[in-house]
Amino acid sequence: MKNPLTPKALRATDANAEHWTRRRQAASPRKSRPPLSERIAGYALALLSLTAVHGIRYYNEPQLTVGSRSPQTFLAPAAAEIEDVEATQARQAEARRRVVQALKINSTANDSMRQNLEGLLAEVEAIRQEAGPLPYVSVQLLSLPTQIYLRQLSPEEWEPFQARARQEAIRGATPSPSEEPSSGRPEQLEQRAKQELVEVWQRAWLDGSATQMAGTDPYTQLIAQVEAAQRRYQAALPALEQLTPPVPATVLNLADADWQHLQTLSRRVLERLQKIGIVDGLPREVRAEGIQAQLDDLMFPGNAAQRQELQGLVYQWLQQVLIPNVEVDPQRTEQRIRAELEKVEPVLISVAENQVIVRADQVITPEIFLILDHFGLTQRGINVWGLVGVAGVMGLGLAVFVPLQQRLRPGLRRRDRVLILMVSLTAPLLAALFKLEFSSLPAVGLLLGSFYGAGLGLVVVVGQALFLPLVSSANLLTVVPLLSGSVVASALAGRSRSREELALLGGGAAAVQMLAYGAVSLAATGGIDLLAMALAGGTSLGWSIVALGASPYLERLFDLATPIRLIELSNPNRTLLRRLAAEAPGTFQHTLFVATLAERAAQKLNLNVELVRTGTLYHDIGKMLQARYFIENQMGSLNPHAQLDDPYRSAQIIKAHVSDGLRLAKQYNLPTAVQAFIPEHQGTILIAYFYHQAQMKAGDQPVPEEPFRYDGPIPQSKETGVVMMADACEAALRSMTLSDGFGPDVVERAKAVVRKIAQARWQDGQLVDSGLTLEDLEVVADAFVEVWRESNHERIPYPSFTPAPSLPETPSAQAQIPVLMSPSTGSP
Repeated sequence: MKNPLTPKALRATDANAEHWTRRRQAASPRKSRPPLSERIAGYALALLSLTAVHGIRYYNEPQLTVGSRSPQTFLAPAAAEIEDVEATQARQAEARRRVVQALKINSTANDSMRQNLEGLLAEVEAIRQEAGPLPYVSVQLLSLPTQIYLRQLSPEEWEPFQARARQEAIRGATPSPSEEPSSGRPEQLEQRAKQELVEVWQRAWLDGSATQMAGTDPYTQLIAQVEAAQRRYQAALPALEQLTPPVPATVLNLADADWQHLQTLSRRVLERLQKIGIVDGLPREVRAEGIQAQLDDLMFPGNAAQRQELQGLVYQWLQQVLIPNVEVDPQRTEQRIRAELEKVEPVLISVAENQVIVRADQVITPEIFLILDHFGLTQRGINVWGLVGVAGVMGLGLAVFVPLQQRLRPGLRRRDRVLILMVSLTAPLLAALFKLEFSSLPAVGLLLGSFYGAGLGLVVVVGQALFLPLVSSANLLTVVPLLSGSVVASALAGRSRSREELALLGGGAAAVQMLAYGAVSLAATGGIDLLAMALAGGTSLGWSIVALGASPYLERLFDLATPIRLIELSNPNRTLLRRLAAEAPGTFQHTLFVATLAERAAQKLNLNVELVRTGTLYHDIGKMLQARYFIENQMGSLNPHAQLDDPYRSAQIIKAHVSDGLRLAKQYNLPTAVQAFIPEHQGTILIAYFYHQAQMKAGDQPVPEEPFRYDGPIPQSKETGVVMMADACEAALRSMTLSDGFGPDVVERAKAVVRKIAQARWQDGQLVDSGLTLEDLEVVADAFVEVWRESNHERIPYPSFTPAPSLPETPSAQAQIPVLMSPSTGSP
């Protein structure tokens, strides 16, 4: 099908084209730029306000300053003792630097170290359980050293050893006992173990056990127990090597008492080190010497080699688990500082009456300036040239801001500019009155980002941050954290869609400012002042709370249609929408469908979706005052227009819903941007039905159009233009039947309906000021048809019910008749 939305098809062919042009111009309140003189006055007022606040330090500046020459000789008018505040503060700063920070033990760190050590010990204990107990046979049969030696033998070593012991036992040779094997030499341990095995075999032979069934004599049972212990031991060895740090096999060869003793020693050394204190930043070699010093005076189990090995193991364990447990005690440190500051005597300058303070042409030193300023002789006054310099800087800032504002938010009203100026001026004013750290810059970012978007909010926040050093002393530690939190608040505030999200953003911005303070403090001074860090975050959080509380009042006072306010207004529980649903239910249902159409088109065109939806919900509120005169509310009852039988009167009633709607919108304090949808969605279109009736009654007499046209204005934005289209297409789309399904022909017919309506509105000049293009109208048509298809989706056809044949009216027959429920007409 041919697309009617083409320039050729939309070219005006009416002979009264000039008439339509004049009508459009009359109904279109085009926004013109204010006169040049008014714009200059506005910029001058902004420049004056900015200069007045940022130049506050120049209002009472001394003319005689440090380093200048005195124009005359000044005498002291009276005796006085003058405190040199700077010198006193320097003494206090020196006293503060001399204070040694009070330290305390961090119990949490101690608990963590103990838990880590217990974890290491538990891992070793589990492997010892896997390796089996010691002794694994009675020490009456084999001594403990022999059991340990035999258990460590591999199968390759065990078989030859056992064969040699058996041969010696058969020969009847008893190995001569050597020196006590506690020295730990392998040959001595081997000889001792062989001797004990021979003795066991010989005792079994002498007792007659050797003649018993194989496997039941004591010697064979002993060999089986040894081999079982060897298997468990060999299976446990790999697990020791996988531990961190690796644990020597000596630990498996400790008796339970020795293993408990080793654990006790490890815990004791850790406790000693914790009580001494482990300072962060301590060189590793110093820490190692401290650990070793604690280990040297302890007695570990085993022989000399084993003691050395176990001591090294405990050393590695402690190196792994030790963490700093000494931290600054801020409360006690602050007490020490206060005690030292109380000892600092103020620096006083004594001056006698008529004493020469400074002679003519003498250079004024800091001390002389202090005395002159005490007696009011520094000739304080307004520094005009300083204010001129500030005005130049502010003018440069305005020269940068204005083009950026026109690019980012070109449609700002005068009240918007006043609000931006007022809010932004609070930041330097509070910084001048208090300190820069207490500036309201986070609130500025949160409010302007929420009201006008991230772009404009960031421009104001960054600009004010650059100007803050003009009103207060600043450094990286004060400016960077303040700017960080404010930038985050400004950049993300525009995405918030509820007060709750805005509150959470304020908390996040406070956290960013606090962390930024800690990072800058650590980089600049090498340490972190936790109290100052908390103060930075708390100040930002406080300003976020102030901004959150002020935002609804500012939105109403300055008539702002922010996303949050629009979403709140679109809540169906709002009083006006509840009235519309109750007093004009048909209109309310019409409004919901129009809102769905317009919202989808706004999304496709990247328009202000919140404004479109909210404006649509309120565009027909005037109908509820005379709801029965609109067909969607008649519900099949008598049409009151038939009783009037006066097309002029009927047209006036229909047109009145616009003026009634505006009156209700003002009564309920709807934003101007929302009120604009009430008249602009109708524009100056012709009420064709009653105009046609008037023509039928007039016969050959001409009928003027003005009484049958809405008063306008025509849509002044794409948003109101889309709603005009949605309002016009809603009834047409609802009336289309779907008997043929959703085939391409049906969809194309639906688009043709929308295009025909768009062509009529275009040729009637209703969209000339909306900014909508032919391409936009194509997108709108596609969006409307898409919503129409979704709202009229196909359903499963239910089979028709055929009544069953009549049954005898007996109680038993009636009991057999099933209860049938009507099938739902909803989709499955």
